[in-house]
Amino acid sequence: MTQSPFSLENKTIIVTGGGIGIGESISIECARAGADIILCSRRMEHLEPTAEAIRGLGKRALALTVDVRDPDQVHRVVQRTLEEFGKIDVLVNNHGASFRAPVENISLNGWNAVVSINLHGVFLFCQAVGKHMIERRQGVIVNIASMAGVRGSQMMSHYGAAKAAVINFTTTLAMEWAPHNIRVNCIAPGPIETAGYLEVLHRTNPNADEVYRSVAARVALGRWGRVEEIAYPTIFLASEASSFMTGATINIDGGPARRELE
Repeated sequence: MTQSPFSLENKTIIVTGGGIGIGESISIECARAGADIILCSRRMEHLEPTAEAIRGLGKRALALTVDVRDPDQVHRVVQRTLEEFGKIDVLVNNHGASFRAPVENISLNGWNAVVSINLHGVFLFCQAVGKHMIERRQGVIVNIASMAGVRGSQMMSHYGAAKAAVINFTTTLAMEWAPHNIRVNCIAPGPIETAGYLEVLHRTNPNADEVYRSVAARVALGRWGRVEEIAYPTIFLASEASSFMTGATINIDGGPARRELE
């Protein structure tokens, strides 16, 4: 039987922020598609349950802690992966962090922290993994950005600016590394329902249910997205099904805001 072009069989994939939320779904669904997964984030307790779930699917999993802002730690993840698996076929930069604040109240330290995690971490992982991919003359990188980087987002200026830079960096990297047979693409999620986001929403907002409904009302499909609805397009971009795509950003946001008929 001919292997599906969407198969990730025999692929080795690094997923940053791979233990919870969107990253957890990407890790597990890529494993279902056939890949071995190296998942990393700052906290091991976020990683091990997902790693065990992947092993339960019959695939190899390696959980590693990393601060994506630290070049030495990023390098150690890459080196450990090569020692254990011998190659890296796909890198998924899914990590991210932010906080809500008006521009006038964001300190320089706060701005730098958000930009460093969301932008510098992508650069460091792309650079470290890219050197290996250039040597092999093959590889795929998928960067998870945000619709905040496409349209902006009130109270999230630092996050939106960093994600916009990730989108631009994706395009530039795709042009630079195409001669090495390395494809680089990006996904920009809209509102995605994760346990972590809902917990923060209810903990910090007395009108959480109203906010939840108002966000859904601004989406053409009238609902929040599910984590697997980011994982499945990631599989597409990581697989041979997207072999003629590079430098692209896929917006996955449920469609533009609905307009009432006049």
